[in-house]
Amino acid sequence: MSRAVASLVMAVLVTACQTVAPAKDTSLADVQVVTSPGGVTAWLVSESHVPIIAMEMAWRGGATNEPRGREGAGWVMAYMMNEGAGKFDTSEYGARMQDLNMSFACGVAIDWTSCSLTTLKETADESFDMVRMALAEPRFDREPMERAKRELSVSLEQEDANPRTLASRAMNNALIPGHPYARYATPETVARVSRSDIARLKQTLMTKERLLVVVVGDMTADELKPKLDEVFGALPAGSPLPPLADAVARPALSEPVVTQLAQPQTLVMFSGPGVRREDPDFFAAYLLNYVLGGGALSSRLGDDLREKRGLTYGVGTGLSLQTHFWRWTGSTSVQNDKADEAVALIRKNIGRLGRDGPTQAELDDAKAYVTGAFPLAFDSNARIARNLLGFRQDNLAADYVQQRNGFFEAVTLADVKRVAAEYMKAEQFTFVMVGQPALD
Repeated sequence: MSRAVASLVMAVLVTACQTVAPAKDTSLADVQVVTSPGGVTAWLVSESHVPIIAMEMAWRGGATNEPRGREGAGWVMAYMMNEGAGKFDTSEYGARMQDLNMSFACGVAIDWTSCSLTTLKETADESFDMVRMALAEPRFDREPMERAKRELSVSLEQEDANPRTLASRAMNNALIPGHPYARYATPETVARVSRSDIARLKQTLMTKERLLVVVVGDMTADELKPKLDEVFGALPAGSPLPPLADAVARPALSEPVVTQLAQPQTLVMFSGPGVRREDPDFFAAYLLNYVLGGGALSSRLGDDLREKRGLTYGVGTGLSLQTHFWRWTGSTSVQNDKADEAVALIRKNIGRLGRDGPTQAELDDAKAYVTGAFPLAFDSNARIARNLLGFRQDNLAADYVQQRNGFFEAVTLADVKRVAAEYMKAEQFTFVMVGQPALD
């Protein structure tokens, strides 16, 4: 699932081996729920056809838990997780990963901290021990930490000229100023990050209590159980994170927010009220989004702005599902002198869809694509693990893979029209422009 258009997913990848697609007769019907003697629970898909194991780990809590004034600490912490641990300094740790033909990386997003491991079956014991070492004995040495801070600062300076970054910031400032979701790192905040900051942040975020684990590959439940305790046994039990209030958006603005940026095109971003992932109307909203602008081949906005008028190469919409802020979002890029026309057409299409709803043919097409494309998300051990972890993060059951398409098939045209009438109201959408739009 897509998490958030405005979320900055901070991941550092050190890849030393590729994941191979599992045999075609692999079934996800048997997602086992495995609990170790020490109480660590994991989802396991045991697949012996390919000698590769993928492990995904996540902890609820992320960038919103960074010390105020030290935004970027989470990115630096994640960068450092494979930059030395235990007896291995940064170069030795990297060389050892290469020798084992393993990959291990961590990242911090707005609401989550995560790590990924891919390893060959024959070196799995050594690879799991490398992860154990990183979680239990990270070194956080000065040289790689200073390198991480330099790299992040350079990236942030470049982001100051990125239209999408500027649009996301402007949208957050328009809708949720002052909320932790609207915070972002700068070179100045990164410069203040210390070793003690990232050490404390790791202890706060990476706890046993909030740990989610998914394992896919050549491993049995009996083999996994002791490994869970070996890898995660030293994590602190943890304590509840400080509560974070839901973001409450300000009323939509009648005119677009404009950020000037010298470029030949204007990025148009728009955002309106959305649904929570756990809302019973989620499945109807998901299909409605396909009709509006989520279709890979056609959609209302794609047909009108691209096919009919040639204003853009592409326009897309999505359901932004952050834990504390859920929105309907979309964006497109057009020539500067067409920005006003694009906004007017987007508003018109949203309003018309809200009044009339989709047709039965549009709903049928949406269902066919959404259900038919689903298996493509499971073409490798690593992708299976990532998707299953997403289901765990959404508090879904282990059999969701089998149940998922049935939920979409059960949606009726009346359901989608009702959801359209509630959410497709042009006056509830805020628009942001980044570029040099020619405004009337």
